[in-house]
Amino acid sequence: MVESSKTRTLTDNEAQVVMSILSGGLECEEDRMRASGVPRTTYRSAKRRLYSEGLLEDRFIPNPNAIGIPRVSFLLSRPSVEKAASVVDTLTKVPGTVELWSGTQVVLAVIFHESVEEGESFLRMITTGEVGNPLSVIQVDTADCRGPVSNVPVYFDFEGAWVRYCGSTATKSYPCPLLHPNNGSTAHDEPQKKVPLSIASLLTRHFGRPSHLSGPSSVPRSQKRNLRQGRVEWRVFLGLSHLNNKKYRGMTFQDVVFLTGKLRKSGGLAELLADLAGSNVRPFLLASDDNSVLMANLGIGLGAVDYAPVDAQPRQPVIQLIARHLKNIELIREPLAPLRMPIEHRYDRLVS
Repeated sequence: MVESSKTRTLTDNEAQVVMSILSGGLECEEDRMRASGVPRTTYRSAKRRLYSEGLLEDRFIPNPNAIGIPRVSFLLSRPSVEKAASVVDTLTKVPGTVELWSGTQVVLAVIFHESVEEGESFLRMITTGEVGNPLSVIQVDTADCRGPVSNVPVYFDFEGAWVRYCGSTATKSYPCPLLHPNNGSTAHDEPQKKVPLSIASLLTRHFGRPSHLSGPSSVPRSQKRNLRQGRVEWRVFLGLSHLNNKKYRGMTFQDVVFLTGKLRKSGGLAELLADLAGSNVRPFLLASDDNSVLMANLGIGLGAVDYAPVDAQPRQPVIQLIARHLKNIELIREPLAPLRMPIEHRYDRLVS
């Protein structure tokens, strides 16, 4: 098949740079470059190109407890074609909506609620049908996002998907949960009543043209304490709307695979996580309320051949693995090409 003029093949160096950045923490840029094995000049050139093409996007994510967020909702809804635009408009207006995707079949929303009452009000809204037919509604107390097994153990962490895409099995920082204090110092902090000014300035920060000073290195010294103590986390995401026209080793990401189900037993999330990790299955989103589970992963399409290392062992079919832990499973493949993000990691919307 002739490659589309709009499709670009990534080089091995570019793929390595993406992996390096997606797995990055608070280390300096020089350390990241050295660890990648890519020559400094090549690394910086590739990084500028990847950001300018929209494949990589920087954000600061707040620790919910540090900005007074007691509950977070994850909604996967299937509105009718006639009501899809109305559902998107309704969710856009819900206070605290920080993520909103609209596809050909489903709508995904993530809402940070400023109070328990707001969270309960949102649940009542769902029962009215204003947001379509809910396939999954996960609402978690942020207190449940602490401890060994968070109720949101994977929060838009694309490193695992990219590592598999490149035919590797090793990750550096995956999985990153919703609440991810770097040294545990905020693990017992009482929730704030409003967004502190030092955090607000990070959430509203405009990321300009990337350079060797972008990321944590660009944060003023007075605000780096927020990063060190886990009140705010610097993260890099894949720009999904720019992903399906990139090819590497003959593959392209073609869809987002959403999966919903009910846990077969109490405490089953920990066992599900362990089995997923053992099978090299790494969703970029995984949320649970101790009963229901919502999972999302990137797919290379039903007809594509997955790349795997030569010495890789045969894998158990993923759906069989998941079925050991979940019942009432529903799986939806949403094509990437028509997927739209009316709200994409807009944590600045939490700053009044």
